[in-house]
Amino acid sequence: MNRPNIPSNIPRQVLAFQRQVLEFQRAAFENGYDAIVALQDRQLELADRMMNQVPNLPDEARDLIRTWRGAAQEGQRQFKNTIDGSFDAVTSYLDRLADGDAGEATKQAPPEPQAQEETVE
Repeated sequence: MNRPNIPSNIPRQVLAFQRQVLEFQRAAFENGYDAIVALQDRQLELADRMMNQVPNLPDEARDLIRTWRGAAQEGQRQFKNTIDGSFDAVTSYLDRLADGDAGEATKQAPPEPQAQEETVE
């Protein structure tokens, strides 16, 4: 895979600006993620309330709702970890550029975020 050549004389102002943009994007992601998690948590609370108010609900349905709840929470965790890993990789890359290691930066791509293994209940 061909990687573009990165000049070794990137002005520090450009790197500082890139860090500010990255921090803005991270904050925007955090705010959006927190809003989505709050919505999903509310859905899960409503599902629990519904489940507790229906005495005739079969055990299979209760188990299905509990499994769905666990899958939703696990999915949230994995998504957050993946995105955080991506932000950390870009931050690390910018740090290497700022340290004057631009020549090395062209030889090494930023570390790929680790995919989380799926857990099956």
